[in-house]
Amino acid sequence: MKIDLTGRIAVITGSSDGIGYACAQALAGAGAEVVINGRSDATVQAALARLREAVPGAAFRGVAGDLSSREGPARIIAAAPRCDILINNCAVNNLQDVLEEPDEMFLRLFEINFLSGLRLTRHYLPQMLERNRGRVIFHNSEQSLRPSPQMAAYGASKAAELTLARSIAEYTRGTAVTVNTILIGPTRSAVTGALHRQMAQEQGRTVAEIEADFIRHVRPASLIHRIADASEVANLAVYLCSDFASATNGAVLSAEGGTREVVF
Repeated sequence: MKIDLTGRIAVITGSSDGIGYACAQALAGAGAEVVINGRSDATVQAALARLREAVPGAAFRGVAGDLSSREGPARIIAAAPRCDILINNCAVNNLQDVLEEPDEMFLRLFEINFLSGLRLTRHYLPQMLERNRGRVIFHNSEQSLRPSPQMAAYGASKAAELTLARSIAEYTRGTAVTVNTILIGPTRSAVTGALHRQMAQEQGRTVAEIEADFIRHVRPASLIHRIADASEVANLAVYLCSDFASATNGAVLSAEGGTREVVF
């Protein structure tokens, strides 16, 4: 299967690292022009340098914008008024007991994890419908289906996003535009990598041992029994962005390694 996205513009939020960065690299490799986003000019420029080295000749642009307010999505829209592919990847988490977590943290996570994607989709989806071509992907988490007293704010924001994505998909009836969700499990990123390296150093162990312990004790239901690589999630995203996925719409697809013990 050869996926060709030549001539298409992709906007990916939270893409200076991790899954978003992997999606940027993979989409560019398929021929798309990619607009990446990060919270600061420094992180965006560093990511652009790495991407241009990884995919020589590909077209990349970058825009700094913190998506914790209306200003961030507005900056992205100003820099990229139109796109053919929107990947709402940006999300933040907070580990705190739900009975102690302040209202402000719930509101902050909803602002970033829920409203940022809604704000961008409100702008780009009508254009896609008018052109009768487009892809919108919401990156979600298996945590949205897993009750946790230490991750309630994050889980609630991502659970709400599931309903949001399916509701938005209703507008695409009878068109060549699709809106889908990817459910993501434990995946390597700069943040988790730094944490695991720190833990390994403190405990006199290897990063591989730390990761294996995480899967064994925190995600024992995992069928792949390891932490996924960001490129594995990106592979699914690239497929969903292609014409090959034309009959997949309004769906929740899994790249969570079997960590959720359900049939559907």
